[in-house]
Amino acid sequence: MAATLAMAALTGCSSSGSSGAAGKGSSPSTAPSTSSSAPTVQAAPSSKADVRITKAGVEDDPVWGPHAYVVHYTVTNHGAGAADCFAQLEFLDADGDHLGNTGITADTLGAGKSKTGDAAPLDVEIQNGKIADIRSVRVTEVDRTPSS
Repeated sequence: MAATLAMAALTGCSSSGSSGAAGKGSSPSTAPSTSSSAPTVQAAPSSKADVRITKAGVEDDPVWGPHAYVVHYTVTNHGAGAADCFAQLEFLDADGDHLGNTGITADTLGAGKSKTGDAAPLDVEIQNGKIADIRSVRVTEVDRTPSS
């Protein structure tokens, strides 16, 4: 499974560029203080909000080919510093059953910056059916790690 995810991260990367515009972020929350002299601590924004699927479906694509199931997405780094972002996409059939996964990445994405792209699953990533069986996609995992 780890090899599939690693391969997916390498092969399911975007074919589009990035934009400098920031997407809508979530408001940071504050932890309640136990005394009036305690400092207010801001929680880190959830990395789940960093990935948004903007469009998905079968289309003829110059990169992914004719009748490909293409997922268009935006990754926005809502963290405080530059980060490498990874997201796992899960493909589902008409009954909502799991067909397979692929991964997308956004490397060294500055704080507040966004990257748009598209990805498509490979045949080897769909273990429980065929690409033609895909009816929907969802983000199941997002990891944001500080860039070095």
